[in-house]
Amino acid sequence: MAPSVADGHDEWSLLGPAIEALPIPFAVLDREETVLAANRAWREFAGSDDRPADSDALGAAYREVAAAADDDHAGQVSEGLRAVLEGERSQFELAYPRHSPSSGRWYLLRAAPFTVEGVRFVAVAHVDITQRKAREEALRRAHDICTDSDRTFAEQVDALLELGCEVLGTDFGTLSHVHGDEYVFEAVAAPPGVDLEPGETTLTDSLPVCQHVVDHREPLALSDVAAQAPTLEDPEWGIANYVGAPVVVDGDVYGTFCFYGQDPAAREYTQWDLTFVRIFADWASYELESRRRADQLEALNTAFPDPSFVVDAEGRYLDCLTAPEALDRIVEDADSLVGQTLHDVLPGATADSLLSTVRDSISSGAFQSVEYRLDAPAGELWFEARVAPLDTGEYDPDAAIVVAREITEYRERQAALERQRDELEQLQRLNALGREIMKALQGATTREAIESAVCAHLTRSDLYRAVWVGIRESESTVEPVAAAGVPDDTLETVSVHEHRLATDALATDEVVVVDDLTAVARRSTAETDVPLVRERSAVAAVPLTTGETTFGVLLVYAPVGDAIGEREADILDDLGQVIALAIQRVNSQRSLLSATAIELEFRITDSTSVYADVSAEFDCLLDLERRVPTSDGTRLNYVRVHEADPVAVCRALAAAGRVEGCTIVQEATEDRSSLLEVTFGTVEASPLDVLSDYGGAVTRAVADSGDLLFSAEIAPETDVRAVVEAIREIEPTVELRSKQYLDQPVTTVSDFQTQVREKLTPKQATALQTAYARGYYDWPRESSAEELAETLGISAPTLHYRLRKAHDTVMASLFERDDGG
Repeated sequence: MAPSVADGHDEWSLLGPAIEALPIPFAVLDREETVLAANRAWREFAGSDDRPADSDALGAAYREVAAAADDDHAGQVSEGLRAVLEGERSQFELAYPRHSPSSGRWYLLRAAPFTVEGVRFVAVAHVDITQRKAREEALRRAHDICTDSDRTFAEQVDALLELGCEVLGTDFGTLSHVHGDEYVFEAVAAPPGVDLEPGETTLTDSLPVCQHVVDHREPLALSDVAAQAPTLEDPEWGIANYVGAPVVVDGDVYGTFCFYGQDPAAREYTQWDLTFVRIFADWASYELESRRRADQLEALNTAFPDPSFVVDAEGRYLDCLTAPEALDRIVEDADSLVGQTLHDVLPGATADSLLSTVRDSISSGAFQSVEYRLDAPAGELWFEARVAPLDTGEYDPDAAIVVAREITEYRERQAALERQRDELEQLQRLNALGREIMKALQGATTREAIESAVCAHLTRSDLYRAVWVGIRESESTVEPVAAAGVPDDTLETVSVHEHRLATDALATDEVVVVDDLTAVARRSTAETDVPLVRERSAVAAVPLTTGETTFGVLLVYAPVGDAIGEREADILDDLGQVIALAIQRVNSQRSLLSATAIELEFRITDSTSVYADVSAEFDCLLDLERRVPTSDGTRLNYVRVHEADPVAVCRALAAAGRVEGCTIVQEATEDRSSLLEVTFGTVEASPLDVLSDYGGAVTRAVADSGDLLFSAEIAPETDVRAVVEAIREIEPTVELRSKQYLDQPVTTVSDFQTQVREKLTPKQATALQTAYARGYYDWPRESSAEELAETLGISAPTLHYRLRKAHDTVMASLFERDDGG
């Protein structure tokens, strides 16, 4: 029996030893927060850090102790104690961490004031709340997993199983499903190397602990199965500790959510452990029920996708035979549909039409149908209402069932087919017009004739209302040079928007389409802001490009209300290339037939060309002799190397970007330099391509110590400024160094043949003519080399020698100029 004051004991004499024995750290502080008294637990608590145990002895300043223990919370502790001692607060509490390298712990500091003989003191205690914090953290993590919408249900279950094993200290965690006399493991958390995977099964008799949970529909916690419930031991699985709860779906036990191990638990399971697992099981029950209902509803809506209603002769909804959520895309408030009328829900005209169909079906006793459009929450929808009278006594005798079958896709397909039919007809007409334009361009001998023919043909049909062709004038403007469908005087007032559309096409080398040019134009009274075609019109800007050179831009204006689709834009793109090739052709013909020529010399500094880079690196001269395109899309360049080691130059070129390979094909001799064959995998536009497209003949092209120097001869009618601007788009630093007129005698085919014959020796000419006459160059050959040699009375090696020399002479006449360029 405990002593009491009645037994003659002093109450205060008992209180001191009791506080000393108390396992909670306890101390008394004065107004200066000096430790006046402390129990054994307090002293041990103070010595648990790497500090001497007497640091909290009598007379120590507690604020210094608190600061040493936890700098983050020291200020809060000191302020709280001060408020208690000053009477501003009746008590003070603060939860704080006190972690060490070996463990993490949490404490709750509690402080309360008391007065002795008018002097105010404060009692301070530290309560260990580590377990409470751990449980709070476990519940928080479980909540985060269960509410994580980014995870699938299977991922959430796996995460919960891992969390449960960690919190409970078990090796295994499973969500299992009872299927007849078997358990099906749907999700598993197990140690590495354990052969247990989702989808595996086992007999229910082999797991008596799980069978007990299923049979009793109650959770079960056993820290030592053999000691606490020996009848639930199993010889096959060897489960020695177990915490599990039933998963119930639609009132039936679905399976178990459980955790277990093959050794007795290190601690006794508590009611909290049981509740923790039950939370998992209840969550799984809810999710499985929701998934089952969602699957059932989805299957029902899949089988019967069309909304169905019962409507009476007055147009009132008597019943809704479709799940309300399936109607969300059709009506605003599906839950309150029953009791309303057709006119409450649908637009007036639609409601009138549907009500008339319902009444016709009821009065005639026959099936009726009607189509109608509805502006629904999901957008514009089309429906076919199929109406049949109802003869059952469940509803009003004058009632009908209405099945609203959505036909939006059908209507859209019908409209799309009509658009495709119209578009196909448009494309066929455009293709036919393209063929007419190609025929007209074949006979054109000048660029002006080409541009005029294109404009005339495009506007002669009703495909386009206006057309004009322009050439670049500056970075932001173009200069119209030909037009049809617009007055000539208006070409001087091309709007800034049309200039921008044209320069965009020139900059990208792609067709640019604007559905309505007037919509993008500024609302302004300035004439320069008003498009050439004032009415709403779709416009396409088509670059006239060969891929290497762009000669100008073609703008076409569709009739009012018509659009320019993607396929039409593709045809216009092809037409632009045809026009560009025709311009390139007349440029070349003009150069060939011209009796005089203009020689242009150019210089480019700061070029990005690989030749400029390599010639600068080796301070040498690279002379481009010939460019040969190949059938696979690559290009071969043949380059002479002067004043540098050809092997080093070849290696540098091969390592450059866009170069696929470099080979020395001719070694240097006394009278010629080494020749390199450079293969480019990516063919990019170059100034030489521009000159060729404008009909120019390149006479020299070298890279000299980082600068590019090249010359070309063009016809005197060629627009030199256009040539320079076209090159400047590729090489912005190009400089036209000189321009001079040259006499250029015209060479006919007969003249060329005579020149070639004069270069052949009689023996070479005889061998070549005989080989040609006897079909040596046909395939298959009509005569062999041995037969030719016998005919000529010479040996086969002699024949081959003469033919090779003749071939070399003919090839040189074709591919080399008299001046060696």
